[in-house]
Amino acid sequence: TSDTSDTSDTSDTSDMSDAHDASEEIGTASPFVIDVLTLFPGLFDGWLGESLLGKAIAAQRLEIALHDFRAFATNKHATVDDTPYGGGAGMVLAAPPVVTCLEAVTAARTVRLPRVLLSPAGRRFDQATALRWAAGPGLVLVCGRYEGFDARAEDAVDEIVSIGDYVLNGGEVAAMAIIEAVARLLPGVIGNTASLDEESLGEGLLEYPHYTRPRIFRDAAVPNVLLGGNHAAIAAWRRQMAEARTQAQRPDLWAPYAARKAAAEAEAAERRAKRRKRPPASRDDPATDAGELGEDA
Repeated sequence: TSDTSDTSDTSDTSDMSDAHDASEEIGTASPFVIDVLTLFPGLFDGWLGESLLGKAIAAQRLEIALHDFRAFATNKHATVDDTPYGGGAGMVLAAPPVVTCLEAVTAARTVRLPRVLLSPAGRRFDQATALRWAAGPGLVLVCGRYEGFDARAEDAVDEIVSIGDYVLNGGEVAAMAIIEAVARLLPGVIGNTASLDEESLGEGLLEYPHYTRPRIFRDAAVPNVLLGGNHAAIAAWRRQMAEARTQAQRPDLWAPYAARKAAAEAEAAERRAKRRKRPPASRDDPATDAGELGEDA
């Protein structure tokens, strides 16, 4: 079988001050499972033992299994790549070791997990996708290398995803980004769940600016609205700042958000107009009869 090295042992929890202690209430539910197919499982070792992920693994809320698909190569030198048909630069990951490993990993699970191949040619990963995956039992992530996968390996997965419009040396960094984005949405992984409700991209907006002590730093002061204790004013300021930041820095997010906001405001204005036009109910109006109101006669 493939390398499924145990990544659940971790001792460094220095930045976990507001998360649950690993010894608290290990849940009876099965952990969220992520199988990672990679040629370099060692890249994940230290990373998986740190911070929130290390704590979630220790608390059995998250299980990460690493599978080296080189173990499924059948040739003499255990090579997993070859030159591309039709010519061209670089080497291509061959389909047989990738697909055979994927089949073995799938067969070993009692539940069919979504199989996701990581490639610059994929659909862009976003927060909505992270939420969708976090609602399920787990994931299988397939990390590429070299010039990419034989197209027949791509045919063996459910989705092809990219983390952005740039090229990396391999899919391992992309897998780490996805693991962290999904894992922090799982119950019990983030200590203060209220922080998830106000994060960037939750409503299609970037998050508002944050401030902490000192009140003045190099002549830059904390906005007065944050100091007065008026929660309604603070909420309005934060919404305004989030909208301004999104409009300035992410026009691709701002356009659909602005359209949704305008539509919602128009719908609300229409409802208000209908209420104003509605005549007041008369005491003799049949609509006020007990029968019409659903009361007992």
